[in-house]
Amino acid sequence: MDNEIIALIDSVKQRTGISVRVYLENGDDSYSPVAGELIERADGKVDGIKDVAEKGKTYFKFRHKADEYVGYVNSGNGNGESIAGVISVMLENIGGKEFSVTKKESLKNVLLGECNALQAQKYVRKFGIPDVPCCVYVVYSQGGSIDDVIDFLENFKSNTRDLVVATDEISCAYVRFQDGSSQENDFQSLTDYAYLMAQSVEEELGIKVKIGVGGTSGSFSDSAVSYKQATIAVRMSGMFEIKTLVATYKEYVFIKMLEDLPKYKLEEFLNVLSEPETKSVFADPEMLETASEFLKANLNVSEASRNLYMPRNTLMYRLDKIEKSTGLDIRKFQDAMTFRLMTILYKLLG
Repeated sequence: MDNEIIALIDSVKQRTGISVRVYLENGDDSYSPVAGELIERADGKVDGIKDVAEKGKTYFKFRHKADEYVGYVNSGNGNGESIAGVISVMLENIGGKEFSVTKKESLKNVLLGECNALQAQKYVRKFGIPDVPCCVYVVYSQGGSIDDVIDFLENFKSNTRDLVVATDEISCAYVRFQDGSSQENDFQSLTDYAYLMAQSVEEELGIKVKIGVGGTSGSFSDSAVSYKQATIAVRMSGMFEIKTLVATYKEYVFIKMLEDLPKYKLEEFLNVLSEPETKSVFADPEMLETASEFLKANLNVSEASRNLYMPRNTLMYRLDKIEKSTGLDIRKFQDAMTFRLMTILYKLLG
């Protein structure tokens, strides 16, 4: 309960600039200061509003849920009673509105970026969420019940602090909190965990999922950034027809940088790189598939021909044809990277 009262006090200070101290009367002539603050308790019982000139304080009573609290403000300007009256009403009204929001709704609001930083911090304090570095995974169900996936992930969690939050009808967010160890926090570990998660869901439930992995946020209050990155990674992998269980934002950050540029800039880049016959290659699905598989095979002709179920000579013929149309010999690393960039530009320009 202390966390909720602290959040209320912070909210009032943000709105009014006035500091409020609060304590709870225990009914046996003792009291409990909120969050262990040093309190100047009123002499005698406080009913309504009580101005104590010698202390320079104005005391007031307010209710939060089932408890009655005593708060006070400094009253050096002679208007302590009116200020205390306004503050007591604010505390009760704000408490009634802000703390009627459920934990599930609050966490979803934080992840989707639907609350400001102050509200996010209030939710963190209210529900006792660790405000430490974390990584957000967005799990998309591809055909099965997302509720079943959520129930499974609740039991799958490797750390009891981790959170599973429903975000819409087909997806949920898995928030993995980090403990500061470099081994747990490195990129490969985060990616491996996502693959383990996806494979476990399919093995146990028979449900295929696609998982996006965001970057590491400095705290849960800032986790909306990681959540958005995870959704971008899944969207990008779909755009480029990458059929893997896991898509990480780190893999697509360069493409995202290009996507954020004005369209005319992308067209300008593409015009510089293109030859007169370039469009014929990018309009031919067979040639694009050939080039894509060759790049995936790290420019290895034998591996690419096996993956394509294509004779080596046929593959070489097609690579020669790509070179003739684009001026790029994608058997060479630099030309292969340029071709990859052109593929991205064509995709982004639609």
